[in-house]
Amino acid sequence: MRNRTAQPAWSIALAFVFVCALVLVGCGAPAANTSNDSSTPQATEPANATNAANEATAFPSWNPDSQSLKALVDYVNSVTDESSPDYVAPEDRIATFDMDGTIICETAPHYVDYCMLLHRVLDNPSYNEPEYKPSKETVEICQEIRDTLNAGEKKTKQMSADKARLIASEFAGLTPEQYQAFVRNFLQSVDAVGYKGMTYAKSFYQPMLEVVRYLQAKGFDVWMVSACEREFVRAAVPLELDIAPDHIIGTDVAYASTNQGDEPYDEYNMTQKDTVVLDEPLGQETGKAGKPIAIAREIGKRPILAFGNSSGDYSMLNYAQSNPDHKGMGVLVLCDDVEREYGDLERAKEQTEEAQKEGWTLFHMCKDDWATIYGEGVTKTELPGASTADAELAAAA
Repeated sequence: MRNRTAQPAWSIALAFVFVCALVLVGCGAPAANTSNDSSTPQATEPANATNAANEATAFPSWNPDSQSLKALVDYVNSVTDESSPDYVAPEDRIATFDMDGTIICETAPHYVDYCMLLHRVLDNPSYNEPEYKPSKETVEICQEIRDTLNAGEKKTKQMSADKARLIASEFAGLTPEQYQAFVRNFLQSVDAVGYKGMTYAKSFYQPMLEVVRYLQAKGFDVWMVSACEREFVRAAVPLELDIAPDHIIGTDVAYASTNQGDEPYDEYNMTQKDTVVLDEPLGQETGKAGKPIAIAREIGKRPILAFGNSSGDYSMLNYAQSNPDHKGMGVLVLCDDVEREYGDLERAKEQTEEAQKEGWTLFHMCKDDWATIYGEGVTKTELPGASTADAELAAAA
């Protein structure tokens, strides 16, 4: 007969051995490091080193030694770090960008909406509607504008007025969808004047595209605020950037319903056979003081970060820089490269002085900041000059 008192002793010994084994193996979990030796390697890379690596890969088109880029990154880090006294909650991280000359070329040979208008009127592209035919007066005006710009001369106030009137009248009657399709066809199929290897769709500044995407990744709410026509910006910007139509502000385009005739809006009810089409004239241009006013009306919040390139953007830069509730920053893109871009050094000098006076940060297009402007395979050539016919007329006069 088996001894009844031996069984518990044997079980206790076995249990003790099992517990010791668990302690030694740790049940597969790593033992806590209780060492006070500060030289012990860390299992993970420090957060600041990771951020630095991420930021380095976010800006391949920039000179890595750019002090301007460093200023932007330092600012973004300060307003996105919850432990920073400058921290800004995501709902208030609003960044506004001008378009022409800030994220897309405005020297090919001028603002891109000018170039598109001239293309429609003078070149008769295949994607023109069959019923479109410009008047003789329109052709003459557009030819004069093209010759002036191709010769590298500055636009006049009359040209600006003519362009605003014609870009409304010569596209009136198109639906917004038809107009945007025309814009995209133009951008993607027409070569930028004064450059080799670049359509207008590829005339976006690569360093600025990287800035926009970087800010979006950092939780910024990015808006386009342009003096260009809103429907044009809505068609152009999404070719390169993920910005929704309701985040685009521009000079307002007039609209009408197709069968409304002369009836007032508040007296006419659209039928299911009606649709919305572009009309004329354009609204007040969204430039200078018009930009902060449009931002207040459409965003309802003041930006903390704004980017522009001309006097038409100064008001918006100051609006962000002087934000009373958060640390603000205005950035001026300086067209000071005469080798890869049609820079204007005298204008750049004046703008540098203005930026220093207002406390804005400068982004230089030259290689101090931008390693490339448009990417590989794009070279600046020369403006074509006035047309032969125009030169003959000038000689005859």
